[in-house]
Amino acid sequence: MKTFKTLTLLVLALLVFGSAGYFGYELFIKPNRIEKMEKAAKAAAPVPTATPDPGNPVFESIKSRQAAGITPALRDEWASWTITYTNSPLLPEARRYLGGANMILLFQPGTDPSIQTYTVVKGDSLAKIAAKQHSSAELIQRANQLPTINLQIGQQLLIPSLKISLEINRSAKTLSLLNNGAYLKEYLLLSCPSAPPKAPAVTTRVLDKSAISGTKRIAFGDKAYATAQKAILLAQAPAIVPAPAAAPAVTSTNGTNASTSATSAATPPMPGGFVLSSADLQEIFPLVSRNASVIIH
Repeated sequence: MKTFKTLTLLVLALLVFGSAGYFGYELFIKPNRIEKMEKAAKAAAPVPTATPDPGNPVFESIKSRQAAGITPALRDEWASWTITYTNSPLLPEARRYLGGANMILLFQPGTDPSIQTYTVVKGDSLAKIAAKQHSSAELIQRANQLPTINLQIGQQLLIPSLKISLEINRSAKTLSLLNNGAYLKEYLLLSCPSAPPKAPAVTTRVLDKSAISGTKRIAFGDKAYATAQKAILLAQAPAIVPAPAAAPAVTSTNGTNASTSATSAATPPMPGGFVLSSADLQEIFPLVSRNASVIIH
């Protein structure tokens, strides 16, 4: 009888302590062993090397030669690079170089067969020449870098033939200029209205261009036109406007900077619409004509 009880107790002890040991192993020992094995496997695994960018050598080659000057051939190399290496992380920078080259060569004689020359005759004005040549007075002034609208008989003028359209990407906050459908230059939007979810692209046009000084609209040719605040008005879309000029820094009577709240109050808020820097808007303003096509994504 005692032997039976002893055996029974032994069996019960094995069941109790064996179960405890099993569950202890499963809960504590086994996970630690697995974790150590995983760490060892990760440490032994080879470190993946980054895939080299195939566009980088070509990019650096074009960039290094650009220091000698922008030529049509070099511009064409940038254009070819942006088409060939669309997945390269260098694409945004390459597009900036291409845009800069395009703007430098835009009005240079011999770079575009569509650019004609015109000799000023008696009675000519920029407006009359623009009407005869199917251009705009402001574009002719910009192409020839004329300080005023005054002309001289016998003066040679370049008459550009541009067909500018705009493409706005609200999510990327960019505004792109296209000439005859080809990329010309891209500009950063400092602010823009957000699009409704899943909103389709909007196709619209340039309704008008305005130059305002104070509360007065300034016509092209007026002395105040160059410094007037420009805006490009769009049909069925907000206008393209300049960022406000920063207010002068606020200082205290002893010459030190004023409080943070006062300084913040001196920074004007962004206006509504598609906001460009004043310099960028001044650059594109003469190139864009009324009724130019605009696509807003």
